[in-house]
Amino acid sequence: MGLFDKLFGGTKKNQAPEPPNTNFTAPDALMDEDRFWKIIQTTKDNAEGNYEQQQEELANELRKLTPDDIILFGNRFRYFRGQANTWELWGAIYIIHGGCSDDSFNDFREWVIGQGREFYYRTIDNPETLVDLETDKIEDVEWEGLGYVPTTVFEEVTGQKMPYPYQEQQEITGNEWAEDGDDLKRMFPRLAAKYLDNI
Repeated sequence: MGLFDKLFGGTKKNQAPEPPNTNFTAPDALMDEDRFWKIIQTTKDNAEGNYEQQQEELANELRKLTPDDIILFGNRFRYFRGQANTWELWGAIYIIHGGCSDDSFNDFREWVIGQGREFYYRTIDNPETLVDLETDKIEDVEWEGLGYVPTTVFEEVTGQKMPYPYQEQQEITGNEWAEDGDDLKRMFPRLAAKYLDNI
């Protein structure tokens, strides 16, 4: 059984599906930051460090919200994912994993959000602080999943596709680096010493 089957199950036999809930708008505002991070922290604490379990916890928390609030949460999530779309953060995880595709980088940024407010801002401000994490906490994590939860819960509770009124920052910002050469070693000497010099 897949994760989303476990998360959301299916319609029971002989049980008619509930009619769609269309009582929502599509605001392009962001959820209050404190409220957003409180939800994230609750899910992280309840999951006790298990990232897959955290996705289930987030689904449970979002089910408590109105459809409009789920949209606001999704908007804020995409805002933070866009703010983390930097060459510096990509370079740091590129070193740690010996490469990182754009899709994987998208998933990684969602994982960073899932670690909570303090971790998010510290990592975005200085990606080299990732060197202080225990290796298995960043190398052995399946990053994909958290970003799908708002959409899936919204469709579950409304019977409708989730709108995307907020436009996320798609253009990567910061100081571009080249895969070949010593750009990343110069940018992140501590990460390079830990992950590159021992290869």
